[in-house]
Amino acid sequence: MKLYNNTPMEAFYGISGGGSADCGNIAANGTTDLPFYDNQQSVVVTFTAVGATPPPPNETTPFSVTIPKSGTGTTVTIGLFQE
Repeated sequence: MKLYNNTPMEAFYGISGGGSADCGNIAANGTTDLPFYDNQQSVVVTFTAVGATPPPPNETTPFSVTIPKSGTGTTVTIGLFQE
């Protein structure tokens, strides 16, 4: 599974599914490839802008996506707008 950061700022990602979890940073306009998550079910991905204020206790990160079933060649696109 490839995660793309098409924003002008670094982004932190978290990904879990298939009994595993990973996290890291993606540079502005960068990408990361996590092939372990290909063909997994119920993959959850979260993104947070690096340097952004963390959410209050008991609240989630700004947004997350649950992918019911992933597969090679499947694309999930999330658009972000920054002013």
